[in-house]
Amino acid sequence: MTQAKGADLALLKRLLNEARPYWPHLGAIFALSLLATPLALLTPLPLMLAVDTVIGDESLPGFLAAVTPDAIEQSDAALLMMLVVMVVLVALLSRTQQLSTWLLQTFVGEKLALTFRAKLLNHAQRVSFAYHDEKGTSDSVYRIQYDAPAIQWVVVYGLTPFLTASFTLIGMIYVTARLDWQLALIALLVSPVLFFLTQVFRKKLRTQWREVKQLETSALSIVQEVLGALRVVKAFGQEDREHDRFFERSSEGVWARIGVVIRESAFNLSVGMTIAVGTA
Repeated sequence: MTQAKGADLALLKRLLNEARPYWPHLGAIFALSLLATPLALLTPLPLMLAVDTVIGDESLPGFLAAVTPDAIEQSDAALLMMLVVMVVLVALLSRTQQLSTWLLQTFVGEKLALTFRAKLLNHAQRVSFAYHDEKGTSDSVYRIQYDAPAIQWVVVYGLTPFLTASFTLIGMIYVTARLDWQLALIALLVSPVLFFLTQVFRKKLRTQWREVKQLETSALSIVQEVLGALRVVKAFGQEDREHDRFFERSSEGVWARIGVVIRESAFNLSVGMTIAVGTA
């Protein structure tokens, strides 16, 4: 367990080092992601104020009353118009935040994948012929074309949401503890169970994903062999044999991926039920 964690940390350190030129962009993505929560909380505010203040008899909250002119606050029609404008502004800010985050994530992710692909290609050209004879060129092709984009999923779509969720969780714990520390403690009792589930499923999923990669590399190898020796295949009439060989190996890869999806679904179900039981 300790060795696995050490290997994960070493791998994460290497990935962050690869992403060093884009750290400012990742910081901007993180800052934009943090804005999502307050914008989501602001979305129902105008409707609440319309019901409580315009239709009802309650006064505006202190922070809003301080910036609202008396002429607007004393007129229901003017106040309703202000709330309509607030709805549009909140929606505009929310969509702008989402679009900016998406554009930055796409830009950084694609640049990371391109840079990593170029490094892998350069490395593949420098390794010995013995390595390519042992592994086959399909292994290098698969890693360059399909494995390289994993860096963007880890750094851009994995690490940043993890940090954002961590800050959100800390804020939720703080607010809950301020309201009732005993209930907050009870709510946190599910955390060890979630940690245990993560550790159990992580090891099994890693093994299954390696099997999937090996099977897909093997299927790609068959394609390269057939296309590279197409004249020989056609001369001996082996098209159907090669087709069946490719289909069989690819089917194994498909079922392996289905197995991964089933395992991930079991993990999500376990986490969801654990949280539901904790809530109950």
